[in-house]
Amino acid sequence: MEFSSSKIYSVVAQTCPRCHQGSLFINKNPYKIENWDKMHADCPVCALHFEREPGFFQGSMYVSYGLGVALSVAVVVVNFMFGFDPVRYFITNTVALLGLAPLLFRWSRAIYLNVFVAFDPNAKRSKGQSASDSMISHPGA
Repeated sequence: MEFSSSKIYSVVAQTCPRCHQGSLFINKNPYKIENWDKMHADCPVCALHFEREPGFFQGSMYVSYGLGVALSVAVVVVNFMFGFDPVRYFITNTVALLGLAPLLFRWSRAIYLNVFVAFDPNAKRSKGQSASDSMISHPGA
């Protein structure tokens, strides 16, 4: 199995879980303020509709919570290696969580979508099918 056909590749590269070619997000840079959270409604390559049902990505909040907890545990372990200081832990944890928030948001959506969609190396757009220009926004945007 090639790395490009693994779920990990799809999550880290933020590509379509079915074809691993189309981008999930409109803008590839998560730190560019404009459209950092906007997703393609459908995969530009295989036309997979990303939002499986209304409110589908609300479930990715649980994944995001888990990623945030894992990051906080990693920060506390590093702090213990340098002699634990509660103030330093609070500052480093806050900086890490805020600094990585755009990545955690995107990775949580990619992980959640990969749970429900299987990789298909033969997936491609049918003739006459066009990509939708509409975008999916997270709640509150």
